[in-house]
Amino acid sequence: MSQQETTVRAESVVPTRLEHLPGLDGLRGIAVFIVLLYHHSITWITGGELTVSMFFTLSGFLITRLMVGEWGRTGTVSLTSFYERRVRRLFPASFVVLLAVAVLWTAFPGSGRRFAPWEWLSGLFYFENVYLQAAGKDYGGLFGLGNPLQHLWSLSLEEQVYLVFPVLVLFMMKARHDRRAVWRLFAVLSSLAAVGFALGAYYSDHRPLWNALPGLSAQCEGSSCAYYATEVRVAEFLLGAAFAVLWSVWKMAPRIVDTLRKPVFAAASWPLLAFAYLVWWKVGWRNEWADRFFPWAVLLNGLVTLVLIAYSIANVGMCRFLSWRPIALAGHTTYTIYLVHWPVFLWWESLRLDLSFPRWRIPGTDWVLVDRFWSFCLKTAITLVIVTVIYRLIEDPVRRRVRWVGRRLYVWLAVIALVGVAVVIGGRDRRAEAGDLLSTLDESALALQQQIISELPAVPDDAPSDSAVDPALPARILLVGDSQSWVLSAGLESWAAANGVNVVPSPGVGCGIGENTPIEYLGVEQDARKGCTEWRDALPQIVAKFKPNLVVIVGGTADLSNRKLPGSEEWSHIGRSEYDSWLTEQMTSFVDVVAATGARVVWFSSPTVRPPYVAGETGVPPFDESDPVRVDAYNALIESLAAADDRVDFADFAAAVRAHPGGEFEPKMRPDGAHIDLKYAPELVEWIDAAIRTVHGD
Repeated sequence: MSQQETTVRAESVVPTRLEHLPGLDGLRGIAVFIVLLYHHSITWITGGELTVSMFFTLSGFLITRLMVGEWGRTGTVSLTSFYERRVRRLFPASFVVLLAVAVLWTAFPGSGRRFAPWEWLSGLFYFENVYLQAAGKDYGGLFGLGNPLQHLWSLSLEEQVYLVFPVLVLFMMKARHDRRAVWRLFAVLSSLAAVGFALGAYYSDHRPLWNALPGLSAQCEGSSCAYYATEVRVAEFLLGAAFAVLWSVWKMAPRIVDTLRKPVFAAASWPLLAFAYLVWWKVGWRNEWADRFFPWAVLLNGLVTLVLIAYSIANVGMCRFLSWRPIALAGHTTYTIYLVHWPVFLWWESLRLDLSFPRWRIPGTDWVLVDRFWSFCLKTAITLVIVTVIYRLIEDPVRRRVRWVGRRLYVWLAVIALVGVAVVIGGRDRRAEAGDLLSTLDESALALQQQIISELPAVPDDAPSDSAVDPALPARILLVGDSQSWVLSAGLESWAAANGVNVVPSPGVGCGIGENTPIEYLGVEQDARKGCTEWRDALPQIVAKFKPNLVVIVGGTADLSNRKLPGSEEWSHIGRSEYDSWLTEQMTSFVDVVAATGARVVWFSSPTVRPPYVAGETGVPPFDESDPVRVDAYNALIESLAAADDRVDFADFAAAVRAHPGGEFEPKMRPDGAHIDLKYAPELVEWIDAAIRTVHGD
């Protein structure tokens, strides 16, 4: 050791011997478990995204703590050592997971297994969050048709911070080795954090600032602009970093530790921990806290995290529980668990397995362990097995420089990256041909209607009304209704091509037959359903241009929701006389529109649905729309209308779905409990064919 280093060590103004804080390992371990539950769409966790916010703050604290300690020992911060540690810690596991996803998703394409090359490349080069902003990807899409790497947005954000942050620290503290340098760094970090929190509030209603730069464009809307923004979320990281700097030089820090170790304050750590988990469970940007998520919810969460860090330094109370080996071990592998779990979860869901496991009742409670519980256990178990393999064989040995020593690390990373890029680019067409019906729902129904209006050739008045291949079938069929009609039309593509029938869908996703009124859709009150008025307004143009010979109406889940009828402030629903009268009028006017060119109408009865719970997007099941009583009343209304209107025929599609050999909710046929994938129900294609022939032949 040089004389200069010895002098610096002797005169250090900050602690240089940093003890391990096992309480923080346990804190991360429980937090990542909450992430697993949240991404499984557990109904009682609607704020799990705040655990990621906690990880940002913890990372800022731990990274800065190490850097300040290094500065205290040596008088500087080695950028080379910092970046090499980060590469060894983060890159090997992420590159292996990226390659595995590329190979598996390409080798075994199928329903629910899709991603675009840019989605993979943005994960590889750590700009996933920027890509999601630019592409207008909403965080809620993670739970529906999200790609297997969308969760890497948070890791990309951290890597971007790591690229700049050590340079800032070195610049601020290199000039002199005294307390003023430390306090100056604290002031800068605190100020930057405040700017980040302020930007969070601004971005909630505005596009990112970089959107104004030439050649750049962000398609994000609302809070998604703030959610993925590095310049916003860095505030949570800087909050932890500023706290680490403050704690290293603040004279009150030892006194606070002594205070926290007193019995009364040690006992208070337990309700604090419970409060933190309550925040993580309930305060989300997709529920009633959406308007306050940025900046207030993340700021509150950050401050609670700082208090938990202080308790971990004191190592009392809750810290004994958090230091329990199984929890602490999960904390050690939090990064790998986070990397692996989402692709595993998506892959499992894409298999659409019907577990049919025993439903155990917990003694003394009303809780029943249903299939979704066992599904979570299996997904988590698979995740942990893969995590153990990666951690033992790759991540830990590379980090400790036992494997991929020296430049070999970069050679292996380059090989993995090049192989992954080749698979992703070369396998693009193979993944695109997977034939996932539900992936079409990722597009806009209104855009489809506009495309029909602009691109569909106008049908002349004397166009044939019968199929040229089979005269027993109509030449042109228009499928209308909610998203159910869209999915069914996709499933009928092969049938339509073989029989010379032109089938065109015109769906209103999430719309009912009734006009747009205040509605409680899947447990969430809304003034109106987005896009439904525009859908209804576009139908006359489509009908006039396409001149369908037969109109098939199917769906209408939103008609089963609670609604406020025009002129009333009271909630009503199907089965009540005033609602039934209103909906009957709406149905009649709807038929007037779709049958305006003389088409026959066949109205399918509506199957019972079990829409999935989506954290932050829906209420808590069971949904009113799934009530069999309401479904039966709706179908009875359709049947009554058909009996009174010569233009309309009733077809009991719901009965045909119930007769499906695997049951009406067989997972492959109905992967989300609502939409019907005809690829897995060929008998329903035959039933639809027969129903169409019957109506057209009359």
